[in-house]
Amino acid sequence: MHEVWPDSGVLLASRYRLVTLLETGGMAQVWRATDELLDRPVAVKLPAGDTRAAHMAWREARLAARLSHPGIAAVHDYREAVRPDGSVAPFVVMELLNGETVAARLCDADGPVPWGEAVSIGAAVAEALAAAHAAGVVHRDIKPGNVMLCPGGVKLLDFGISAAAGEPDDDDTGLSFGTPAYAAPERLDGKPAEPATDLYGLGVLLFEMVTGDPPYDVNTWEELAAAQAHGPTPLPDTLPARLRELILRCLDDNPSRRPTAAQARRALTRLVPSAPARLTIPLPKPPPTGHAKVLPAQQRVTSPGARRVAFGAALAGFAAIVVALLYAANAPDDPVEFAQPPASPSPTTPRTESLVPKQTVSPSAAATVPPSPAEPTRITPTDPILTVEAALNRVQDTVEQGQQSGEIRADVALDFQNLLRLIDPGADNVTDQVDQLLGKVRQRLNEGGLSQPQADLLRQRLNDLRSASTP
Repeated sequence: MHEVWPDSGVLLASRYRLVTLLETGGMAQVWRATDELLDRPVAVKLPAGDTRAAHMAWREARLAARLSHPGIAAVHDYREAVRPDGSVAPFVVMELLNGETVAARLCDADGPVPWGEAVSIGAAVAEALAAAHAAGVVHRDIKPGNVMLCPGGVKLLDFGISAAAGEPDDDDTGLSFGTPAYAAPERLDGKPAEPATDLYGLGVLLFEMVTGDPPYDVNTWEELAAAQAHGPTPLPDTLPARLRELILRCLDDNPSRRPTAAQARRALTRLVPSAPARLTIPLPKPPPTGHAKVLPAQQRVTSPGARRVAFGAALAGFAAIVVALLYAANAPDDPVEFAQPPASPSPTTPRTESLVPKQTVSPSAAATVPPSPAEPTRITPTDPILTVEAALNRVQDTVEQGQQSGEIRADVALDFQNLLRLIDPGADNVTDQVDQLLGKVRQRLNEGGLSQPQADLLRQRLNDLRSASTP
C-alpha cells in the first residue's frame, strides 16, 4: 500500500490508475489517469479533504452530466475510493484535454492577445454558456484558468462551484465564491444562482484577454471592495467600439442589464475578423456576409424588421419605375401628370396612390411636353416594425420597472428574469417560451406575487413578443 496517498500508480475504485499530477488547487487535485476497463486516458479530480468538498464533487458531476456540448469538457463518471485510513474519497472522472488554458496563453504572451483572437475565444465560451444555461446550469467560475485552448477548439472546464439556475446561495463559508478578481457583485450579496453571473465572468475574461489584466486586479475580497469603489481600469481606445460596449455591458453591476449568452455570442461572432492576427486553434468562423465590416449608418440594416422594411421599399420603388415606363409607352394622346403623394401619408392612405394618372394637360401640349422620367416612390412605414430583440427588451424593462415600483415581488421578478434570459431572439422556439412565461404570469398572479395591472401589462408585452417572433 502506498504511504503517500494519492500518488502515481494508485488504483481507484478498481478501475482508474493515477499516472501524473496535473494541477493542484485549493479545493482539489487533478490527475492524469488511465481507465483500465476501457483502456483510455482520462482526467481524475480528487477533492481536498473535508465533507463539503466531497459534496461539491458530487454536485459537479451531477450538473456537468446534464451537459452535452463540444465546447464543454465531458464528465464520464463519479466514483468513491477508500483512503489508507479507511475514509471515503469521492472523485470525478472527466475528459482528458490537450492544450493550454487562456491563463497560460496570457502568461506566454506576457500581455494581451490580439483582439481578433480574443473575440473568437469569447464567442466559443458564450456558445458553451448558452448551452449550459439552456440546461439550467450556471457555471459561476468563468476565468482564464477554466477555458482551455485545444487542437479541436475551445473547451469550458471545471463546474466545481456550479449551481442550478435559481438555486439559493446558502454558502456561509465563501468556499464556493470563486476567485475575488472574477466574482460577480451579486455573488457577494448571496443572491440565487442566475445565468447573468456567467456573463459577468465572460466580461472579465474578455477584458483580461484584450488588456492583459482583469478589470480589478486583486487577490482578496477586501481589495476587491476597495477597487470596485473606483471602477475598472478603462479599456484601450484602439479596440472596436462595439467590443468595448459589449465588455462594459457584461460588467454592469446590475445583472438584468447584462446580455444573455446567446446575445453575446452573436455580437462577438460579428466581430470576428476574416483573418485574425494569430490563431492557435480552430475557432468560430465569421458570418459569410462579413459582419466585421462596419458600414456607414445610412447604409446599415441590422434587425430582421429593418431588413423587411428596406426590401419592401426597394421593391415598391422598382414597381413604380416599371409602372411608369409601361404607362409612358402606352400613353393616350392627352399628356398626364402623376398626382403628388401627400406630404405626411396617413395610415389609411393607399401606398399606390402616387401611381394613379390624373388628366390635367390639354391635347395641344402633347407634342411639346415630353413625359418626365418617373422617380422611385419612397415609402416610409407609418408604424415601426417591432423586432424580436426589441420586444424582448420591452418585456425585461417591464419586469424591472414592476419590481422597482413594488408591483412585482423581488423573487417573482428574478424568476421572470431568469426565464427571459434563456430566450434567444434568433431561435425557433420563442413562441413556446412565451407560452411558458404567460403560464408563469398566471401562476404568480394567483399566488399574489404581482398586481393585476402589472400582470395585464406583462401579458400585453409577451403577446407583442409572440407577434414579433411569428413570421
